[in-house]
Amino acid sequence: MVSSVGLLQIYADSAIPLVGTPWILIGTYFTIALPFMYRAISNSFEAINLNDLMDAAHLLGASTTKAFLLIIVPNLKKGLLASLFLSFSFLLGEFVFANILVGTRYETLQIYLYNMRQTSGHFTSALVMTYFFFIFLLTWLASRFSSNQQKGKS
Repeated sequence: MVSSVGLLQIYADSAIPLVGTPWILIGTYFTIALPFMYRAISNSFEAINLNDLMDAAHLLGASTTKAFLLIIVPNLKKGLLASLFLSFSFLLGEFVFANILVGTRYETLQIYLYNMRQTSGHFTSALVMTYFFFIFLLTWLASRFSSNQQKGKS
């Protein structure tokens, strides 16, 4: 709440009209998700021995770019997926920023659910359950994909 009021004050006098547009919401969501993404990716970097992996790749003749893309990124995949799902689920549940920064001009899922709560509680409940099922399905697919890749390596 406080952050959204601060953002409104900062961007209200801007030469570029951002208030009331989805662009301010995208920037705000990015700043909210960044700490979650950083922590998950940082933990993934700490879990792998980055210096030894890069040294081994260089000894075998790989360039830094090739070593990063073929060795480091696959080792970071679990951290990247964790940060993606954590950020995605947190941001879809964020109502305050969406309501204050863009209002009802651009109807996000949160604002739509808020507006529909007085019309039909059954429809709103069904929509929330569909959202939970969708998140569950994405998580299950990511887990399956990750376990299939682990089986393929052994």
